[in-house]
Amino acid sequence: MADTYIQGSFAFRCAAAERDLIQEVIYATRDLSDEEEPEKPSATLLAVFPPTDETDTWSGLRGAFADPAYPIIGADFTSEDDPDRPNGCVAIFSSMIDFDPEVIAMLVHRCCKEALQNGAIGFQWAVSCSKPRIDEFGGGWCAVFPDRIEIESTHEPLSRALGGKGGNHG
Repeated sequence: MADTYIQGSFAFRCAAAERDLIQEVIYATRDLSDEEEPEKPSATLLAVFPPTDETDTWSGLRGAFADPAYPIIGADFTSEDDPDRPNGCVAIFSSMIDFDPEVIAMLVHRCCKEALQNGAIGFQWAVSCSKPRIDEFGGGWCAVFPDRIEIESTHEPLSRALGGKGGNHG
């Protein structure tokens, strides 16, 4: 038996209001995953994750996740005040075991519109394993733009470099 880890850590500048929205999403998803009722959502959260079911206030947020019953972020989130910008902060996502690039990219894309107007936000992640298993090591990259998310694992460019046929690699 072996353990696979997805690891990542990155920081970006954003407005304090964007950080607050990310934190609200994180608190709500923790409660929803624990089958508890979260605090009433803010108008901002409802605008970013509008309900898709009029009987479930949280349906829009739940629907943004692969498993709506257990919406999990897949990283720790912290922030620090940005000394160079009033009402600004430095947002930090990190995890040593369960970094979820797709969910994190979705959160940045939906919650950080102002930050994205200042430039794309990018990050990388690594996949490692507790034992030397074939194809259990790799990683990827993600670039979040105002109008799209580009995400790719290291396996895809390697396959292209080897002629698209998988070549002679694991």
